[in-house]
Amino acid sequence: MIELSQTYYHQVAPAGAGVRVGDRELAPGELLACGELGALSAAELRRGLGEYATRTRGGHRPQLAALVGFITGAPAALASYFPLTNALGAGERAAFFALVGRLAGDPNLDLRLLDDGRRDVTAELPRDAAYLVAGQIAEIFFYRPDILGRLLATPRRIRLYTTPRAFADDGGVAGGCYSPATGSLQLLLARLYEGFYGPAPGVAPFLHEFGHMLDHFDAASASASASAGLLPGLRPGDGPIYTPAARELFLRGKRLELERYLRRHDGRAAPGDPPPIGHPYVFQNDSEFIAGYLELFLRSPHAFARMNPDLFAGLAALLGYDPRRAWAADFAFYIDENARFYASGQRPARPGVTAP
Repeated sequence: MIELSQTYYHQVAPAGAGVRVGDRELAPGELLACGELGALSAAELRRGLGEYATRTRGGHRPQLAALVGFITGAPAALASYFPLTNALGAGERAAFFALVGRLAGDPNLDLRLLDDGRRDVTAELPRDAAYLVAGQIAEIFFYRPDILGRLLATPRRIRLYTTPRAFADDGGVAGGCYSPATGSLQLLLARLYEGFYGPAPGVAPFLHEFGHMLDHFDAASASASASAGLLPGLRPGDGPIYTPAARELFLRGKRLELERYLRRHDGRAAPGDPPPIGHPYVFQNDSEFIAGYLELFLRSPHAFARMNPDLFAGLAALLGYDPRRAWAADFAFYIDENARFYASGQRPARPGVTAP
């Protein structure tokens, strides 16, 4: 017997009539203990894996937690994908997973799976994929149901794709993008899972592209719009969800980031001057800034708060929680790579970011 709590992030592959979980092979009769969800035999995992591969066109090997979620239909199987759950008591955890289940079935979360030739195969979308999308949205707005309610007052278009060809057939770019023309978040299905093959969550393509969707959301009309360079709740015209204290802190922190970036672009940075948190990529324009810094806030909160307290406090005030309580240690890859770039002395490109 193996424990889901110890092996949740391992890739699952077929091994005869059983499965291989990481480097461990399980014979058909061996069991996976899933805590409150009971137990699954390796034979059940093998059957589920076969159906999973058919539905996803074999585009990726799922993590064990994803496969358990697919087989059982229980959002709680995917707890490891959502760092916020580390900071929740039993009652809040139950409420969180209830919200994930509701979001996954919300008709205004217009989530579809497309195959080659733009063929709609949403009926084949694995349940775990729907929960993974819904859970990442729930994690952002768990403490701001008012913003979430406004966001889902009208449909939000999210398109997942079985294969790179299917993604390209529908106009997708670079494996994941947000299309202002159609108001759609577009993501290769496999990319939903790519940051979860380790003990703690890592890269988050969905969160990044969802940041673009939020930036292009006009809360006053509950519709897709032009980029505002601000998340919903940071704009004076947002109505009841407007959070003025968060706006003030956010803009103060954004101005600091831009000044730090300009010092490096202009060659004015003195030795020891702190660098921006974000990579030059996110200084291309205001929408990339929103998407990149939202992802950093949710993946590297300790370093973020240390490097720019105002910007961090602005996002925490907007979303109603401090993600540091959910992370014993940051996902450090982004922070380290960005710091390495600025330490190299390379001159970054001229920024397209504005700071009102």
